[in-house]
Amino acid sequence: MNLFRCFFLFLCGIGTQSLIAQLPPALTKKYAPAVLREDVKLMQSIYFAMHPAIGIYETRSKLDGLFSNLLNQLNDSLTEKQFRIRLKLLADELHCGHTEVILSSQYQKAIRQLKVNYSPYYFLPINNRLFVIGSIDKKKDTLLKQGQEISRLNGIKIDTSFGLIRKMISTDGYIKSGKDLFLQLGFSAYHLSLFGRPDTMVAEVITANQSTSLVKFKSFRSKDIPPFSLRKSEDSLYKKYRRAAMSFRYLDSNQTTLHLRIHSFSGSRYGKAYRRIFKRLAKNNTKNLVIDLRNNGGGSLTNSYRLLSYLLNAPAQQTLKTGIRRYPFKKYTKGQYLFRLTRFGLSVIGKHRRVNDTDFYTYTINPRSKNHFNGKVMVLINGASFSASCLVSAYLKYQQRATFIGQETSGAYEGCNAGITPFYTLPNTKIKLRVPAFRVMHDPVLTTTGHGILPDYPIQYELNDFIAKRNLELEKVKQLLNIR
Repeated sequence: MNLFRCFFLFLCGIGTQSLIAQLPPALTKKYAPAVLREDVKLMQSIYFAMHPAIGIYETRSKLDGLFSNLLNQLNDSLTEKQFRIRLKLLADELHCGHTEVILSSQYQKAIRQLKVNYSPYYFLPINNRLFVIGSIDKKKDTLLKQGQEISRLNGIKIDTSFGLIRKMISTDGYIKSGKDLFLQLGFSAYHLSLFGRPDTMVAEVITANQSTSLVKFKSFRSKDIPPFSLRKSEDSLYKKYRRAAMSFRYLDSNQTTLHLRIHSFSGSRYGKAYRRIFKRLAKNNTKNLVIDLRNNGGGSLTNSYRLLSYLLNAPAQQTLKTGIRRYPFKKYTKGQYLFRLTRFGLSVIGKHRRVNDTDFYTYTINPRSKNHFNGKVMVLINGASFSASCLVSAYLKYQQRATFIGQETSGAYEGCNAGITPFYTLPNTKIKLRVPAFRVMHDPVLTTTGHGILPDYPIQYELNDFIAKRNLELEKVKQLLNIR
């Protein structure tokens, strides 16, 4: 964390300079060091009492040292945003994608009602470099052109910006793909939020002869930045399910290859959707199934189990474990009833055993006989494939049931910390901590890798691929299956 201490005073001082007189009190209020330390001590106590990641990727003693260092550094009053950044840097050391530090409800309400400065240009990080990808107003002559490389933005070196932004993005283990993808998708919002929103912005552009020139441009004020898509709009030939986040279409006229896009595992009608899809595959004698889990952030374990039951060739076990029987520090959180109900439900559908103070709940995923798919499976993954989508990928990978195309997932191969994730509210700043209550274990994976599911065919996008809005993963599928 020493990398970031050197410019914390600078970062904390710039905020939103041009808007400072207009900011509501919730955004400018400062908290004294004593109350900040109280919140840090409670955060430490909560993590050490219940967080299932303690001791997996970092030792308890190292994390204890990081908390001690933070407590010693809190000698000045900070705004909620400044304090949250410090808590977020510490939480990142848990290497848990389900752990989050969230601004208070009051702060979020205030910021949603406020118009702030944004850049009129969209910037795209690629391979640790920053490029101009587009402009909000395409009709006007632009000062910055598509494809130009930027070395500094508003005086901040790009590698410095990238380093801090990555620490703000949670992934499992030591995985970089998720941090890189969300850096790519949200660079402008992250950079301006962390380093300030001046009325006049300055980009240092790398010229053709590798020198630099400064380009100044006016920001625009809005409640939100207009969207900019890096993908083509969805093909109308895909059939969607109303209550399941899925869509599908055949990639060829002979109906030999089905492309099934599962955007999330959250929803209520997945069982019905799976029955229809796999019945269709059997009826049409479909040979190839392409399961698209790109940007699938997870959802229901039950919905992921159901999908696996149509694909696995042998039974597989999956275990959730927890070291708590009730939430500690209950006055700062809610949901005790839901937690007890979850434990009961897990004991009903699976096998329960207790070892010392730890409860284990093991569920067996049994392959279905009716409409079971025995053909070739390809899975598309990227840095936003997380949680339940990684569970599906891990079991298909372990049983060598699928070929993987894309980028490393942001969820770890061996499992994650989730199951149910209560929110704790710190008493002074009202910042919220999202803390997992269970360790979700992928039982066949016996080692701690700290990495996600790796693709058999890695895909790397370059600037021209984004400009052309190509779908390289699907192009690779068609190449491997000889689909024209």
